[in-house]
Amino acid sequence: MIEKQEVQEIFPTPLWIVDLKPAAAAALNIQLKAEIERLIAPRPVIPAGANWQTPQDLHTRPAFAEFVKLAEMAARGVTRFLQVDQYPMSITGCWANINPPGAYHPMHHHPNNYLSGVYYVSVPSPGSQIIFQDPRGQASMIMPKPRQYSKLTANAANAQSKEGRMVLFPSWLKHTVPSNDGNDERISIAFNFMFKNFTDAMAAPIWDPTAGKASS
Repeated sequence: MIEKQEVQEIFPTPLWIVDLKPAAAAALNIQLKAEIERLIAPRPVIPAGANWQTPQDLHTRPAFAEFVKLAEMAARGVTRFLQVDQYPMSITGCWANINPPGAYHPMHHHPNNYLSGVYYVSVPSPGSQIIFQDPRGQASMIMPKPRQYSKLTANAANAQSKEGRMVLFPSWLKHTVPSNDGNDERISIAFNFMFKNFTDAMAAPIWDPTAGKASS
């Protein structure tokens, strides 16, 4: 009686994963780690489970110029994919996170930005991940436990951390980083992008006021 039954995945939330060539990543990470260490020395005393963060202006410092070019290149790839590369973007903030053993990042998002990302400088064994929360609040209304979780039944998704890997995602997507279970520090660099001249170029209503009918 049923002729056909198919599944359509609607409203996907993309992540972009960028992996550097191993040799390039190793050289870049040595440079970045040395500069990050310089920025946080002498290290302040922090409570157990907390972490160090640098100022959010790394994108303005000459020592991070190579990293900034890498982040901008990755961001251009994202905007081309989304077909919004006609609108120039710029970094609004860039900072390093240094997580000692036991440190983690609670659930959060990055307001007033369009695109966010993280690059992994050092990931101790046994590894780590970044976990993204399902942005559909209503999806948790009824959640029967399936025999096996999948991207269609889970309320979170993760991307594995890896030295030399950059993960980019929409800034509104909430995410958390679990506790560092390794014996060494986990070091990453986070950044945000926003459209230049957003108010002048893009904040106006997207519907045509002369068409006689507005869409919401």
